[in-house]
Amino acid sequence: MEEEKENKPVPTNNSSFTEVNQYGDRAVHADHIDNLTVEVNVYGEQGSAPTNEDGIPFVPVTPTRSDAATRTIFLGNETITLPVELTPLSAIAPHELPYVNALCEVYAEKINQVVTPDTLDSLPPRLHRNFAEHRKAYYSAESIHRSVREVFADGEKQFEALKTDAFDGISDTYYDDRHQSGYDRLLSVLNKITNTTLTKSTLMNIAGLIGNLEKKGICHILVNDDVIKSWVNIDE
Repeated sequence: MEEEKENKPVPTNNSSFTEVNQYGDRAVHADHIDNLTVEVNVYGEQGSAPTNEDGIPFVPVTPTRSDAATRTIFLGNETITLPVELTPLSAIAPHELPYVNALCEVYAEKINQVVTPDTLDSLPPRLHRNFAEHRKAYYSAESIHRSVREVFADGEKQFEALKTDAFDGISDTYYDDRHQSGYDRLLSVLNKITNTTLTKSTLMNIAGLIGNLEKKGICHILVNDDVIKSWVNIDE
């Protein structure tokens, strides 16, 4: 007589086992729900941004957004307003001199004339416009730098991570010895940074905060930091 076989449940493709986690008052993720009773677990008060012991928020580790027009960052149920944006004045400020002098060296090589911060106004129109664009980029990046340093507990740390990631992305282009001039190297690096995805800093979780203009400006901040020594004589 053939032994009776033990009856065991046979899994089917229609079976679904799902856990649903809610991490905010509106953020729910669920997969493959087929007539199941689902337990929803809410983890803490995720509607508010985590803060340090002084109540200052950290840069968000999950995606959020900012509004450039109002300089507002949205953190869960709360908002942060960034300080007033820095804009360049007509006179060059002392903190600009390192990157400005590096640009003067680029322009001097290009037109084969001595160029200093005091003679920038006499540049040909095309280069004068080019310099104005670089100043705008620098101030846009430095404005973000100072803002996040003021409003986030780890703002300075995350901006440092952003700069490190940026240089890692452009270093091969910067050190490429095929560039014909400092001007060519400068343009190539700026083109490279705008096509580089930055991921090491949680500041990149804030959509709308760091754009192409700020990326270009970070390159000039790297000059101020002496990470980029020169656009013309990179081996000095």
